[in-house]
This record gives sequence, C-alpha cells and structure tokens, in this order.
Amino acid sequence: GVEFQSVPEVPDGVPLVCDMSSNFFSRSVDVSKYGIVYGGAQKNIGCAGVTVVIIREDLLGLQLPYCPSVLDYSIMAKNKSLYNTPPTFAIHVVCETLRWVKKEGSVKEMERRSKRKAVSCML
Repeated sequence: GVEFQSVPEVPDGVPLVCDMSSNFFSRSVDVSKYGIVYGGAQKNIGCAGVTVVIIREDLLGLQLPYCPSVLDYSIMAKNKSLYNTPPTFAIHVVCETLRWVKKEGSVKEMERRSKRKAVSCML
C-alpha cells in the first residue's frame, strides 16, 4: 500500500476519503480533516469481518440512487450499524482490543510502540 505522510490538500467542499486499514491505532489522526475514514479492522484492532467507518454527518444521505442499502451510511447510522446481522464475535474482539489499547495508554502509547518497531526494523 501507499501511505501519505501528510494530508493532501483538496478544494473547499470536496470531502477527503481515507482508507486507514493498515494504520488504525498506529498514531494519532485528526479525523476532522476527512469526510470519511474507513478501514478493515483485521489489521490492527480486530479480526476479519469488521470495518470501521467514521463519516461526517453532513455527508449522510448523499449516496447515489443505485447505492446498495448495505453500503448506504445513512441507513447504517439510522440503525446504529445494525441494519443487517453484525459479526458479533468480530465486534467483541474489537471491543476487547479497544479496552486493551486504553489500558496500555491509548493511541499515544500505540504510536510510541509503532515508532520503536519502525526504528528497530531499520537497524
């Protein structure tokens, strides 16, 4: 994959969408810079079957008419992400991982550990 080290500049009114599958919880991120942040949780915070989506509320309801309902984030928001049968075990694993991350020192600690691992790989 490709990872940008800075947030790209976009024209006013153009929402920036970011796939953070590979780096959820590897560092602090200002999600207010994005219209949508999403990622498969299986890389850093859970097992396969869970996708994390953070979407600005003003973008809800702007889907195209042919968008499948399962990908319509306004339907997901109205149903509190329970529009279809959720992968309960996978969600449980995410919950346990989030508890562990918080106990260990939150995202700041995960960032410190990621930097330490990156430096040791370079030696």
